[in-house]
Amino acid sequence: MTQIVIANIIDFIASMVQIYSGTVKEKSKILVLQILQLGMQTVSMILLGAIPGAISNVLSCIRNYLCYKNIFTWPIKIILIVLSLVLTVPFNNQGLLGYLPFAVCTIYVLFMDIKDEFKFKVLVTLTFVPWVFYFFVIKSYTGAFFAAMTVVTNVWTLIQMKREVK
Repeated sequence: MTQIVIANIIDFIASMVQIYSGTVKEKSKILVLQILQLGMQTVSMILLGAIPGAISNVLSCIRNYLCYKNIFTWPIKIILIVLSLVLTVPFNNQGLLGYLPFAVCTIYVLFMDIKDEFKFKVLVTLTFVPWVFYFFVIKSYTGAFFAAMTVVTNVWTLIQMKREVK
């Protein structure tokens, strides 16, 4: 029980970064904030025994850094996707649920080099939705709540971005 509480406290702090990232419009700033958030959530997931989620988060930090540095090529995308699968399969201790982080992150990797900031924000928003479920199942209740709130703030920011264009 203590591990669940500690993991939720860590995830709460990570979630504050996550929520803030929902208000940010610039892709480079979103990527940096996600690296910070993912690093903290990796620790939380390890404490909760969610190894596939932790693997996904570590690879996501690498992915975001490479994208931030504009060196995120198709060969690197393929390497990250393959590496994610190669690590997820033997360390998956969650059955079908353990493949959710792999699936979501694969979708994100495939499309994250979108140049249009509005479309990138849509991608970020849609790929947060499955994490709400994942966090809840692994008992990261703060993670689940704030992932849902991040979806809401992202939707709000998308509406604002759409209005600014008009």
